[in-house]
Amino acid sequence: MGLLEWAHRRETPAQRRAWELLKTASRFEIPVIPGLHHLLLAERRFRTGPLRLLWNKLYHEPLLRLQCVSAGRGILLSEGLPKIIGNLRVTLGTRVNLDGQQVWMATGDGTPKTLTIGDDSGVGFGTELIVGDSIKIGRHVMISTYVVLMGYDGHPLDPYARAGHAPPGREGIGPITVEDYAWIGSRSIIMKGVTIGRGAIVAMGSVVKMSVPELTVVSGNPARVVWQVAPPEGWSGVDRHDSP
Repeated sequence: MGLLEWAHRRETPAQRRAWELLKTASRFEIPVIPGLHHLLLAERRFRTGPLRLLWNKLYHEPLLRLQCVSAGRGILLSEGLPKIIGNLRVTLGTRVNLDGQQVWMATGDGTPKTLTIGDDSGVGFGTELIVGDSIKIGRHVMISTYVVLMGYDGHPLDPYARAGHAPPGREGIGPITVEDYAWIGSRSIIMKGVTIGRGAIVAMGSVVKMSVPELTVVSGNPARVVWQVAPPEGWSGVDRHDSP
């Protein structure tokens, strides 16, 4: 038993006294030392800013490209490599922005699965892309932090089959499509078989089990339509971003 665990019990006078001393010690403060702490702050900003960007360009980005079928120009990694698991064929467009601590996983029977992220799209910190059949993310898509695209149930509904560690049946696997200009809010979950329409918005924390039409805002668990976005000028035709 460690000292902290022993003191935290506070069952005897000695333990209670030790706990008070530890609390007092934990509130000890080191004053700001002019010069020294300014230098340390500058070092930290350099290390987590320009130096991290350089390291990503020299190390993480080439390793990511090696794991892709194809990857366009201008990829921006803000914090390390996505964790790529399984037999996943990844295609990245140009100017794709990828924040840190992402998981990209090919699930199921070991056959190749496909993940596509289109031009000028961004995927936020802590997002998980769980590929059952395929996940296709279009162009100019914004996916916020801690979003989960879940194309695979993981386990069957039958309790005996689940206890026997059987995989889900075909009904537990499906593709996910996020069309151009869509926006998915933080901590949302998109389930298998769902298409998020062009320009649609998924409010934060939503669980989407049904496809979302274009220019539609959905929210809640399960997600329901709460708003319709007016089509911008040129929406029905070819807009400036679609031009070569």
